[in-house]
Amino acid sequence: MRDPWDHPRTMVGVAILCEWAAQRGVDVGALLRGSRITPRSLADPDELLEAQQEIAVIRNLLDAFDNRPGLGIELGRLYHLTAYGYFGYLLAACSSVRETVRYGLRYALLTFAFSTMTAQIRESGQYVLAMESHDVPEDIRRFVVERDAAATVQIQREVFPGANRVPLREVRLPFEIDETRRPPVYQDHFQVPVSFGHPRAELVFDVGYLDQVPPMANAHTALLMIEQCERIRTERLHCTGVSARVRAHLLDRDSLDISLEDVAEQLHYAPRTLRRRLANEGTTFRAILDEVRRGVAENLLRDPSIPRYEIAQLLGYQDWSSFLRARRRWQGGTGNRTPAK
Repeated sequence: MRDPWDHPRTMVGVAILCEWAAQRGVDVGALLRGSRITPRSLADPDELLEAQQEIAVIRNLLDAFDNRPGLGIELGRLYHLTAYGYFGYLLAACSSVRETVRYGLRYALLTFAFSTMTAQIRESGQYVLAMESHDVPEDIRRFVVERDAAATVQIQREVFPGANRVPLREVRLPFEIDETRRPPVYQDHFQVPVSFGHPRAELVFDVGYLDQVPPMANAHTALLMIEQCERIRTERLHCTGVSARVRAHLLDRDSLDISLEDVAEQLHYAPRTLRRRLANEGTTFRAILDEVRRGVAENLLRDPSIPRYEIAQLLGYQDWSSFLRARRRWQGGTGNRTPAK
């Protein structure tokens, strides 16, 4: 998965949360409090919001429903294939599950996921879709991991409709839940053994699943959808909001050794104006730079052939020790998303 979770997304994800909560007596205005989202905008298919705005809604939802275990599963199974627009149609039109994995990770920016996903084939003969969440704010982490896992399984079952068409064998989740408080929704939704306390979330499938052909596979439609998904991905990286412009500018650089003043000049803002515009979108330059560095670092660290000093330099640090100190700060601060000035 190439792009970090802090990207613009459509209103559909928040609309699903609001509709579900409203059916249970929670006022939409209460759910949107502090998010800078208006009830009218929920129905706008063209309006986008920043991830931090969705996080504000999620926090209100968790407060309203006591952050109970399984809440993310209840919501995640409502994220149907049609909620993803062109991306959903692309997954249905792919020529194989292997191809849906490739494009699913490529265009993850078009989803509502907060987990960083990787696909692995293990020697045990398993295909594993792994979901890292260490950089997600701690107070929403369990909910979004549950939602990501439940939605991913829901999508695959809709690509392959019919009983037992998706050979899911096991679900592993990265948190502990007291058995006396464990709701039946985990087993009800996944219909396979679900275990807790793992280093990360994992969906485990038979490796032969990768060669299955979706019943609606169509090469021409897939090409059309790839073109649309590529266009949308580019637009969201480069043209949505000041924070997205800053993020896209950083992602396009060869080195992340750069200051707010440098970025302001290159994007034709006065530094004070850029700082104020970012604050209006609920973030800061430091927060965006750290987020981009985290995402780039995770990708670089997966390649053992890249020398450590080169990784440090690419990320804008003088040496490996400086990078390690910054990494400890990221990992130690994921539960507190108050941006540094």
